[in-house]
Amino acid sequence: MGQPLAFISYRRSDTSLAAQALHVQLRERFGPSRIFMDVGAIAVGDQWPDRLRRAVDSATVLLAVIGPGWLKAADAFGRRRLDLPSDWVRLEILAAVAAGKPILPLLIGGGWEMLPAEGVPSELLPLLNHQMLRLREDRWDDDVDQVVTALVKAHGFVASDKRVVLPQPEVRIPALSEEQINEALKTLPGWEPLESLIPGDYPNSRQELRKAYRFPSFTAAIEFMRAAVDPIQKLQHHPRWENQWRTVTVFLSTWDVGNRITQLDVNLAHQLDAVYQAGKAARREASRAPSAGT
Repeated sequence: MGQPLAFISYRRSDTSLAAQALHVQLRERFGPSRIFMDVGAIAVGDQWPDRLRRAVDSATVLLAVIGPGWLKAADAFGRRRLDLPSDWVRLEILAAVAAGKPILPLLIGGGWEMLPAEGVPSELLPLLNHQMLRLREDRWDDDVDQVVTALVKAHGFVASDKRVVLPQPEVRIPALSEEQINEALKTLPGWEPLESLIPGDYPNSRQELRKAYRFPSFTAAIEFMRAAVDPIQKLQHHPRWENQWRTVTVFLSTWDVGNRITQLDVNLAHQLDAVYQAGKAARREASRAPSAGT
């Protein structure tokens, strides 16, 4: 038996953002080769591409993402798209039904626990014979975990949980206001604030300070990270950082207060700048020193 593959079926006018978020999180849990979602431009009236047909044929399970407009979506002439023989969503589900593939309907919003049978085209009624799960915005991660569990238990997927294990919150410190952050940045050249989604924790976001330190060599970049360990440990405040060849990019945020920027991040930024400058001075001094035997 081959490796499992999940095909995400969705309608762009209905659940584009939710399907993309699901796609990202499932790729993180199972790997990019285990999840397929078409993200190319689709024009109304286009023929069903061979790439989608092949992907459905290769899939071991189809995830049908169904939102409030799934049943009622219409074309430019007012015809319901699910009833049209050329509708891509209809074709994807019919192909899965014809091949006897498992289908996992995922309900987004709409306020329904089940799809109303009276609204589903007769050819698609087999969809109602499959287990349905809901993906709710206020419980997104819990509901995605249910999808992951279903894929693991029933469809042969193997999850790789890459979420960071964090300690219980210990710090009680207020987050800085935008004005306070801007004031702090006056003494932190090269640092900038940013906000991004937290992988595996959609739709929650994190606020961070970021700076990219660049070095003359990979060795110098690693030496900086080693030298930074002592001040990091003394502050008991740890960065999120990544090294790419001669660049070390540092992200600072205080997890204990909801991934916001606090004075702890400002203090650590100053410490890291000092480590960087000390390393730079040491390299400059070393370059001036006479070589042995001269």
